[in-house]
Amino acid sequence: MSTSEQKTLLQQQLEELVKVGVGGKFKNENTEDYVAKIEEEIAFEEAMIRGGITRYQKLIKDAVVDSQESTTLYGIVLQQKYITELSAMINDEVKTMTSGVAGNRQTALKLLCQCLPKSAFINEEFITNNPNVWDTVSLIALKNVIDGISAETTLNKLAIKLGTALMLEAKITIFKDEEKDKYNQVAKRLTGKNIPQNANRYLYKRKVWTYCMNKHNLQFDDWSKENQLHLGVKIVSLCEKLGLVKHQNRKSNKIKTICYVEATPKIIEEIKNFNIKNEALFPKYLPMLMPPREWENPFVGGYYGKKHNYKQSTAKEISQSLNKENI
Repeated sequence: MSTSEQKTLLQQQLEELVKVGVGGKFKNENTEDYVAKIEEEIAFEEAMIRGGITRYQKLIKDAVVDSQESTTLYGIVLQQKYITELSAMINDEVKTMTSGVAGNRQTALKLLCQCLPKSAFINEEFITNNPNVWDTVSLIALKNVIDGISAETTLNKLAIKLGTALMLEAKITIFKDEEKDKYNQVAKRLTGKNIPQNANRYLYKRKVWTYCMNKHNLQFDDWSKENQLHLGVKIVSLCEKLGLVKHQNRKSNKIKTICYVEATPKIIEEIKNFNIKNEALFPKYLPMLMPPREWENPFVGGYYGKKHNYKQSTAKEISQSLNKENI
């Protein structure tokens, strides 16, 4: 947007705000002083919103570098969006597996049953009519897939990562069934503010659980790397059906081909649009120089200026929006 367009927009805002005054009430004050106050307020809001956008973008960048995108706002939203679908898909695959379908990836699903509580079985037979029982498994799978969704990774690496995370969940489930009191003590310790602020929450919890299970001599047959790989590949294939990721073979040399996993164009665009819509919703500092406007809905109120997403809004649209709000 050019400087002249910005000045026009600012002038339109000033005219509307002077007309209605703070909070929609006309102010019988010196017009020049009042305009100066509004100019100062709008400049302040601009700085706070830009500061909030910079902070938001830094958090996203740091999360991508640390492979912790599941902790971002869009990562949490993606988990909430797909968890029910993934649980239903896993449930259907396990039912297919119990019918005797062959294949390493299919039979590897037997390991997932170790992640379920005893209540999911009757006489050692899996109850197939409740897909929600897989929600914890789905959450673990989505978290590990979303953690590196902005950067490509090899299929083998991601599959082993998924297999390892699911094996830990299976251990914790057995620990809960065998040592419920000790499990509750550890679970309580890992809630709220008990986790160090600067610690990676997931890694910290994993270390604590591993230490406690080893301390109490939990009997568990570790899954082989081969089984972890087959199970992980199966989970990745389900995430492909959801449209989260896709795999692509690339030649590293004449005789070697590596399979990479990366986000689909649909998800990349979804994340991009989500960040554009949300990055300006968290200003650097919330206090204002003037009393805020009353909130009419979750998107109208508080700040006076219209600084969000100028690139996609014309001066006319913003002027119409201001007029509509101040009627």
